[in-house]
Amino acid sequence: MKLFSAALLATLAFAPFTHAQEPQHHDDAAPMPMHKPVPASHSLNVIYQGRVTNLTVEDLLALPQHTLHVHNAHRNTDESYSGPLLIDVLAKAGMTVTPETETLIKHSALVATGTDKYYVVYAAIEAAPSFSKGQIIVAVMKAGLPDEEGGLIQLINDSDKKPARWVHGLANLTVMSLQQNP
Repeated sequence: MKLFSAALLATLAFAPFTHAQEPQHHDDAAPMPMHKPVPASHSLNVIYQGRVTNLTVEDLLALPQHTLHVHNAHRNTDESYSGPLLIDVLAKAGMTVTPETETLIKHSALVATGTDKYYVVYAAIEAAPSFSKGQIIVAVMKAGLPDEEGGLIQLINDSDKKPARWVHGLANLTVMSLQQNP
């Protein structure tokens, strides 16, 4: 547990934070400031149990595709993104949801990092449909087309009120666990 805590704190403390804090709005309809386009990510590294699995855009397109219809508070518009579920991407790296791995997933966190070094943290359990009402996808399409402005590969969820945990130009997903693999 100490090793996990130290690793998570080190990751968060030493990762450069490149986006300015977004101003708080009292009116939910007010659009958030727009960010510059990020460098494109042509592949995604998934780091799980010390092993790196590299997935290209083609690999992600080969997985079952899901579409999320979300509200983008940056633009105050409704948008559609398509791509595989995050849990399916994690399964390609060996992290599958079974009764035997349930405890491991409950005690794991995901650090998602973009090409611009912006990062967010999710509980791994948020990706599992059996535990969460929301969906998280690794988006490779926006409105049916590749999204160059969004960095080609993006992490999008439909459960957060604002897109603060969306990652454009998604380059790395690191799974950190408090528990050893069963």
